[in-house]
Amino acid sequence: MFTKYASRSLLRTSKVSSKSGVGPATVSMREYYYKTLAEDTKESKPPGWDSALPYEKIPGQKPLTILENLLRLLPVVGKLHKSPILKMLNRSRKQYGDVVVSNSILGKPDSVYIYNVKDIENVLRNSGTYPVRKILEIFVYYRRVVRKDIFQDFGGILTVQGEDWFKVRSIVNPILMQSKVIHQYMSKLEGVANELVENMRHFSRLNENHQMPDDFENELYKWALESVGIMALNKHFGCLDLTTPQDSDPKKLVSAILDTFDHLYLIEITPPLWKLFSTPLYKKFVKNLDFINSVIIKSIDEALAEPIDDSIPEHQLSILHRLGKRDKKVAFTMVIDMLISGLDTTGKTLGSILYFLAKNPEKQAKLREEILKVLPEKDSDITAERLEKLSYLRAVIKESTRIAPAAFVSFRTTVKDLVLGGYQIPKGTNVTLVSICTSNSSEHFKDPEKFMPERWLRETDDEYSFKKVNPFASLPFGYGPRKCIGMRFANLELELALIKIIRSFELSWEHPDMEFASHLLYGISNPLKLTVKEVTK
Repeated sequence: MFTKYASRSLLRTSKVSSKSGVGPATVSMREYYYKTLAEDTKESKPPGWDSALPYEKIPGQKPLTILENLLRLLPVVGKLHKSPILKMLNRSRKQYGDVVVSNSILGKPDSVYIYNVKDIENVLRNSGTYPVRKILEIFVYYRRVVRKDIFQDFGGILTVQGEDWFKVRSIVNPILMQSKVIHQYMSKLEGVANELVENMRHFSRLNENHQMPDDFENELYKWALESVGIMALNKHFGCLDLTTPQDSDPKKLVSAILDTFDHLYLIEITPPLWKLFSTPLYKKFVKNLDFINSVIIKSIDEALAEPIDDSIPEHQLSILHRLGKRDKKVAFTMVIDMLISGLDTTGKTLGSILYFLAKNPEKQAKLREEILKVLPEKDSDITAERLEKLSYLRAVIKESTRIAPAAFVSFRTTVKDLVLGGYQIPKGTNVTLVSICTSNSSEHFKDPEKFMPERWLRETDDEYSFKKVNPFASLPFGYGPRKCIGMRFANLELELALIKIIRSFELSWEHPDMEFASHLLYGISNPLKLTVKEVTK
């Protein structure tokens, strides 16, 4: 069992050392998770290498002086700003071209931004058996150094590369990446979706305009956490219960996870001074993550304390118990990672979808018509067979994630020399694949600004048909072996929530157009003040 991971172990070691983050440990850690690149493969140079321009000729923003960098970053230090990332990236492409280098700033490594879909495909198809991608260094350091007493010698799938990463995916994929397994959690997820609908009904009665409150997006984050909790731990946190106090651990957990993403965002865009000394932001990050882990580990301990009858079929077990039969360390870290990473991403995505449907009533009506046909009664059972018939529902999700993908770029570290856009890209280069620009470009999608779920229907065969689009133009969940491990869970959560919401309400939008921005993840940046009207059928 996990007795050595008990929550009291975390609380006992919550003091942050003033020297956490200093050089040597960071260097050895980097060597550990990039060891795949150190292999001597003796590969030949790719076609066109000799005629390609050298890496040093790649255009882009040149390094600034330390003073200039600090002045440029002052507006975001201590105050969070949402960045209009799509406009910024498109402007950079227009100024520099399809291959752009972002030079090192105060210790941060270079990254090459790739905008051309053929180059994106080239990178992804040449990522090898064990694709390497950028990992959040401070997150790795927290688990492998600061809280090594909790995570021992294994920091989870988010902290490993190469063969170590592949071994973890081999354990996790049969459970998290198979539709048949995922659908076994359908009835429990449906219950969480019903809770969200009831809260929307409650909020609509609080004002004569039947509008959702300014902080309604927070309800979507609570729904996301509850959904993951019910699958991962068979636990109901109570986040959506309106009678649960705001200062309760479950509701504080939602805020803490969102704060962690804010901290990671600021850490990523500012000089990595935390490697030299414990900055105030670093201390906030550690304290916040300590709280998150204490709550989740307590829930894990409680789940493991309950006796499990050996006669219970595996499909009725939580993910914690199913993975625990294969590898206890993987089960422990995977549940923590699911609860942290499954909140902001899925919550943001549902918020975008609801906005697009409210803004496009004809698309919303078409979706409702499909749902009513397959599920004529409000209490009709949702089964895997019925879900399979809801093709327009899946198209709505695909179209929303095309326009507003929460993960708007993909990262890779090249494992071999490549030629991209006529430039030499050496092995070991950090590459950022700017998929949000390709998915919002008229090069690949007709009228890309329009919300057109019909693009994704197999029967669509006109100028909007996805059959004419490069499959690498829209990658909201990534590609290949490192595709988002929570993709199937996220899609099922979204499908069930949308069925329940659209089956219950007509949504409308009575405000100026929503603004979308990035704060580590991409999504709506204004209050989601939807107007809802009860569906009587």
